[in-house]
Formats: sequence, C-alpha cells, structure tokens
Amino acid sequence: MRQWAATDRLVMVRPLPKPCSAVERMPASDRTESMRVLLIEDDALLRMVLSDRLAEEGIDVQGLANAEDALILLGAGQVPNVLVTDIKLGGGLSGFDLAEVARARHPEVGVILISGASLNEVQHTLRRREHFLQKPFEPEALAAAIRAAAARE
Repeated sequence: MRQWAATDRLVMVRPLPKPCSAVERMPASDRTESMRVLLIEDDALLRMVLSDRLAEEGIDVQGLANAEDALILLGAGQVPNVLVTDIKLGGGLSGFDLAEVARARHPEVGVILISGASLNEVQHTLRRREHFLQKPFEPEALAAAIRAAAARE
C-alpha cells in the first residue's frame, strides 16, 4: 500500500448535476418562455451549468462574473425580470450591494440571493421579497425560485 507524502496533492472533483431527462422536464405550458434572468456568479463553472440548465427550461439567462458588470447592464436599460446573485462575489460589490442598487433603480425586479452560507448566517440581512437558496442546490430548485420571484410570491 502506498503511503501519502507531504508533497502529494489530493484533488476532489464535484460531479456536475445530471441532465434532466425528457420526462423530468417541465411541460412547455409551464415554462417561462419570456422570462429574462440576470445571473451573477463568480464561479465560472457553476455559472455555466446553471445558465445551461435554466436555458433548457426556456428561461433567457445572461450570466456575469461580478456586480460591477451587472450594474453597467442595468444602467444601459437591460432590466431582467429576476436578478440571481451570489452573496459573496470576488472583488468590489457584494450580492447584497447589487440587490440593493438594482431594487432602488428597478423595484419590479425579483431578487434571489444564493450562497454557501446557511440561512441562519444571512437571514438578518435578507430584505422582504428576497428569496434565498443555499448552495449546493439543484438547478430545478433555482428555476422554481425564479418563477416564484417573478410572480412576487
């Protein structure tokens, strides 16, 4: 049996979520065909996976890596139905900051905050009408939260 040395590296790989089968997908009548979502996630792989899975549900997704780029888009008049943002973004503004600015400029925008932190850790900073999803979550849970945020539930 091989002994581990101090210089050995262990790389842990998290499997990608399994794709939905045709049976698991929502019926076309339940899809949100005209839904526009702005997804802010600094983890490029997660952003790509979530964008692809939401697009499969008929949701128009634009993914960005930081809050500053999102503010440029919002300032240019490209207003989504729902803003989905990670709370802890690398760099300047946090997801909380972005949500606050987005809501001030466009109160009609639904907001979903996502984080690896627990609800207990972030509950005191959540605003009324903001949804929260703790990572890891299934893309289907995000799609359901998007529909609820768009419907103002």
